[in-house]
Amino acid sequence: MFCKNDKKNINQYQLSDKINPLTIVGLILFFSVVLTVGEQLHYLISLVFVLVLLLLFSPKKAFRMICSLIIVWGIVHLLKPYLGNVLIGSIYTMLLIVLKFSPLFILGRVLSSYSSSHLMAAFRKIGIDGGIGIGITVFFRFIPEISTRMKEINNGMKIRGFRASIFKPLKTFELYFVPLMYKCIDISDTLTCSIISKGIEYDGKKTSFHEVKITLIDIAMLMGGIALVGVSAWKIF
Repeated sequence: MFCKNDKKNINQYQLSDKINPLTIVGLILFFSVVLTVGEQLHYLISLVFVLVLLLLFSPKKAFRMICSLIIVWGIVHLLKPYLGNVLIGSIYTMLLIVLKFSPLFILGRVLSSYSSSHLMAAFRKIGIDGGIGIGITVFFRFIPEISTRMKEINNGMKIRGFRASIFKPLKTFELYFVPLMYKCIDISDTLTCSIISKGIEYDGKKTSFHEVKITLIDIAMLMGGIALVGVSAWKIF
């Protein structure tokens, strides 16, 4: 019998097999253009699009992301009357950047849902192998690991009586950065051992049990991204 978590993982696995990870990479490139040159409406369309995509992969992550965006949006509006202060103005600008490029962060979160072997198989399909493919794969698979380590650091801070504050950015940065660096060094050793044990350095032809192919869902998503880029670029001219 399957437990609840097993069923959840199987459903996510089936969904990730229906959507090519290269499609997510393509959407990241398209939306980078849209968010840079597009208008407010294009941003909202992009945001709704990626939130629905994240919802299909993980409703729990999507709910958390929506709550986080609402909180950031609320903080931005609370800080508006105090923009004369340099520190508050800097925090305000930083939060606006987070909101502006949040669709890219969400797509990165979606891409991190794929297994390392699936990502590697997808990159090999288009000829990106070796160091470049490994680097991209490790980067996106490292995102959930960073989130886990940040929770550990946050729990450790609570036990020791330390508190993070947006009004003390340097102190907060120190509280998180120093322990995170030590944890990342430990993780890097584990990653190196994992890469070597899986024979990544082998020069022969590699295979994967993940079938990487373009489906109608991928074509529809990519066409939607291209259309949004076209509309955004057309508004400029």
